[in-house]
Amino acid sequence: MNLRGPALLDALRYLPALRSRQAELKGYEQLRDETKAVLHPLVSLGKLGRQASCNQVAERIREKVGGCFLDVNPHAYQTCDDWERLFDEARAFEAWRQFAAEYENVIPTALLRDGVGDRAFVRQVIEIERQWGTVVIRSRRPSAELAQLQAALTAVDDVNNVLIVLDYGYVRQALEPKIADARRVITALRMTDPYTRVVVMGSSFPRSVVAYGEGSGSLEILERDLHAQIGGDEVAIYGDHCSIYPEPFEPSISRFVPRVDYCTEVSWVYRRKRDDDGGYVAAARLITESEDWDPQFAEVSWGAGVIADTVQNGATLQGFGAPANWIAARVNMHIERQVAVSAGGEPMGDDINDEYDL
Repeated sequence: MNLRGPALLDALRYLPALRSRQAELKGYEQLRDETKAVLHPLVSLGKLGRQASCNQVAERIREKVGGCFLDVNPHAYQTCDDWERLFDEARAFEAWRQFAAEYENVIPTALLRDGVGDRAFVRQVIEIERQWGTVVIRSRRPSAELAQLQAALTAVDDVNNVLIVLDYGYVRQALEPKIADARRVITALRMTDPYTRVVVMGSSFPRSVVAYGEGSGSLEILERDLHAQIGGDEVAIYGDHCSIYPEPFEPSISRFVPRVDYCTEVSWVYRRKRDDDGGYVAAARLITESEDWDPQFAEVSWGAGVIADTVQNGATLQGFGAPANWIAARVNMHIERQVAVSAGGEPMGDDINDEYDL
């Protein structure tokens, strides 16, 4: 979106959160232009393959995503080598703000982290509002960080310039407690200022799907339930992690079973086939034979088109002999679907270490 300030926040209907990982960035890059035109995603700056410099990775994000809200990925095994310098509190996080200002149409989030002083955090919020006219604050621990969020709301010139993102991480195994927490936090924020803008996001895509079906299965998109149960669009903007498992874990080299995922508006459908039983081609064929398959969607979504082309060619496409590009295809399909759902329209006719199935 080529918008700034409150106009940008007014236009948001869906906030996808990405990490700077190969699969996630590629899935976003392959979106249709008309889809990208209604998005201003939240992107976490972290290690990208062998690129571990903040500047190198930020340049790649600019190339593949364009305009975005830029955050810093603080998770072990995913951080850039020089990420700590961006968390220097001196002069209201001047290093972070100067870094973000180097990239066109990039708006830095107000960094919120354990150990950051309240005064430094609030001054950072004020300076970002002054420089960019928009402040995004992402909280991964909404209840614990509520006081800081409220302090930010009272410090800005205009609350319409602020977007608070309540990120509940993985929600599949704790949906009800997180719904209750989101309700409490939103109520408290709206008591501070009734016009507070809020995004509620999470992910219910598991690290491994095997527990939900060895060869095939369907997983409901529970982050949609989270959003609906707190009041839907009347209460908060919908956000998610683009069908990616959001919690950090130590990477390892593991043997994988070929799997093809397909996204509907409300669920993820998958098929798994071992290499000696047809692998990706057989899995893709089973997807296209399922009742969930929509040939029209394959004409507009790059990810769904990859499935159709694999079946048509009867062979694995170049670069699709390992999980990373199939994850990219799922990310692409998921975002296309959720943009359509968030707009209220009619249904549309990285890395192996990110997730793997033993």
